[in-house]
Amino acid sequence: MTNKVLSIDIDYIMGPTIETYMQQDRGMAQNATARWDEFFDDDLFKQNQFYIDQGNLIFCYDSFLKALTKNKKTPKVLFGYDHDSILYLIGEEKDIELINIDHHDDVMHGSFSQNADNREEAWNYLKKELYMLETHHWVNEGNWGAWLHLKDKLKSFTWIHNEESANLGRSDFNAELMGEKYSISRREEYKFEDYNFDYIFVCLSPQYIPPVHWHYFTMFLMAYESIT
Repeated sequence: MTNKVLSIDIDYIMGPTIETYMQQDRGMAQNATARWDEFFDDDLFKQNQFYIDQGNLIFCYDSFLKALTKNKKTPKVLFGYDHDSILYLIGEEKDIELINIDHHDDVMHGSFSQNADNREEAWNYLKKELYMLETHHWVNEGNWGAWLHLKDKLKSFTWIHNEESANLGRSDFNAELMGEKYSISRREEYKFEDYNFDYIFVCLSPQYIPPVHWHYFTMFLMAYESIT
């Protein structure tokens, strides 16, 4: 039996500006609020500089509402801060058809490859991460997709991405890893066959979205509470 999953990461709305602040490596704290306090403390950037893509927000919100209201079944819904929390929802399932609306691919995190000097070196780092994931179950918010694949739980994995995403540079690695299960698309190209999802997951990813935009996560929560 196929399990259809809609996964929405709110950081998708940050498409126009996210790579600007993601490229600022300042050894920032892992705690999200401390991270952003530190980031804005030196006055190089202001929160209102990092604007959202309104079209991306509408796409996420519309998809979410339709998955709740135009669904022939009652889906299980989970909200989380980090994206690997999705495994609490679908980690025990099989034959998963997953649509991931996200600025990041979340197949591989790239934990070791951020400082790679060339493609070959980057690929070797990704293979190291894959080894750590398979051997030591080293799952995080950026590689839960590969974990599902390694556990033979995926039927398909579709990443709806931003054109600005730096992760596009490793899509061929993901395709080689997952084969025909893996596909990517922009929102302008993607058409939902239906909205009959078995599972819906929404996450904030506070490490990747400035606090001034965290209220959009609350908007999804309020809609869910009102509808259900």
